[in-house]
Amino acid sequence: MEIQGPTDAGSERQEKPLLITSSLLGPPPYVLDPQDLPDSFDPFPGKIGSQFRQVDEDTLVKYGPKVSLAEAEAMDYVSQHTSIKCPKVLGAYVLNGAGHIIMSFEHDREVVIEQMQRYMSEMRSIKGDYVGGFNRSPCVAGEFQWDFYHSDHKYGPYPDEFGFNEGIMEALSRASPGSDNMDPESREYNERYAIRQLVHSLRNHEIVFTHGDLNTGNILVQDDMTVVILDWYTAGFYPAYWEWYKATWHGLFQPSFIRQVERYIPPYWLETNIMNQMFNKILG
Repeated sequence: MEIQGPTDAGSERQEKPLLITSSLLGPPPYVLDPQDLPDSFDPFPGKIGSQFRQVDEDTLVKYGPKVSLAEAEAMDYVSQHTSIKCPKVLGAYVLNGAGHIIMSFEHDREVVIEQMQRYMSEMRSIKGDYVGGFNRSPCVAGEFQWDFYHSDHKYGPYPDEFGFNEGIMEALSRASPGSDNMDPESREYNERYAIRQLVHSLRNHEIVFTHGDLNTGNILVQDDMTVVILDWYTAGFYPAYWEWYKATWHGLFQPSFIRQVERYIPPYWLETNIMNQMFNKILG
């Protein structure tokens, strides 16, 4: 076991180690930035002390306060000395008390994706007769929430997709006070006009039950590879493209992640391109 950490030059006392690595496995190929991983927590006390997150198309990391270097060393030993199916350990370390095991994702990825495919099929088979939050509550999304925080203004629920599109345009107008009085010959006016036409080209989508925030932080994989979906705050009934847009919109994910999402959420590239333009106009 190797320990690395800063020392205080003005003190004889060595501070608490920051990084611990395995002498059997050697140094990891890289150390992940903790800011790229959701905080390790235990939503089901006594049952979960770790989380899985996808690093790239072929790599998975298991991390949390209950993840140990001994676990990684055991996995590596089993894979080298038996025929038991086990992810290949690429590296392991403990950082600030949280263990991290970086492993191959090939088999486990398929298990997770198969579950997500089933979950999405079940969810999207539930149709809605309005657009908005669950139980006919207002829309909950970044395009609208900024206004709620500032003015308590609510958007929706809407009777159909056309009404929802009008709500999006209302959010844009409220985000830019005075924009309705622009010179009709100005560039900004014509940009707004083009965006309005693009938004209203979004039509004839089914309204389906939608989680609305399926980023990696809300997809928890338990130790037995059971997938648990967290944070249903944004759930409701939205046009069929909304789930894909919200799972991929903010560009923080690697392209390989998006290719995996495409396997369990039907992709809507054109609609997402339009909504990305809207989001950037509303929130800058």
